[in-house]
Amino acid sequence: MMLSSPATSSRVYALLKEDILRGRFAPRTTLIERSLADDYGTSVTPIRNAASQLVGERLLSLHAGGGYEIPNVGVAELSDLYFWHGQLVRSALNPKRIDAKPAVQLIIDPLPELTTPISIATATARLFSAIAAVSSSSELACAVASAGERLSVARLREPAVLNGVADELRAVQALTVRGRWSDLVRSIWAYHRRRQRRVAEIAAAIGSPSRDERSY
Repeated sequence: MMLSSPATSSRVYALLKEDILRGRFAPRTTLIERSLADDYGTSVTPIRNAASQLVGERLLSLHAGGGYEIPNVGVAELSDLYFWHGQLVRSALNPKRIDAKPAVQLIIDPLPELTTPISIATATARLFSAIAAVSSSSELACAVASAGERLSVARLREPAVLNGVADELRAVQALTVRGRWSDLVRSIWAYHRRRQRRVAEIAAAIGSPSRDERSY
C-alpha cells in the first residue's frame, strides 16, 4: 500500500468531510472509494485514511460488508442528537462554569446574510460554538462542535420544515450581546424543543431510507 503525503491526506480529508457536512450523500449511502478517488484526483489510499478518521468523528460508519457508509439519520437518532446538543450548550451556560453577570456580553460577531440553507447551517454551527466557548472548557467546546457537525445535514433541511429559521438565529445572537442569561438559556431551550417537535418532518426531509441501501 502506497503512503500518501500529509498534504494530500489533509486535502482529501477536508474535501470528503465538506461533502458529508453539505449533504452530498444520502443517509446509509455506501461510499465507493474508487469513484471518490477519481472525484478528488487522488488514489484510494487517502480516501480510506480520511474515511477512517471520519469514522472516529462519527460522520461515517463502517459498512457491514466492508467499506464505509453515511450513518442513518432516522427520527430516533435525530431526536437524540438534538437533545444532546441542547444539553451540551446549556451546560456551557451553567452558572458554575461562567462568571455569571446580570447581562450577557459575549463577543460574538453579527450573523452574515442568511439566504441559503448552507449559510444558515454554517452560521448555526459558528454561533453555538461561540456560545460554548464561554465555558472555557475545551472538552465541552469540542463536544458541541462535534454534535453540531453531526447535525449539519439536518440544519440544511430545517428551512424546508420550519419557518423563520434565520430570524430565530438572529434572535439568539442578539441575546448573546445584550440579553439576560436566563433569557438566553430559555431561547436555546426553545430552539431545540422546536426541532424535536418537528423531528419526524426534518428526518423525512433528509431522506432517511428505512431499508434500501444506496451506493455512491
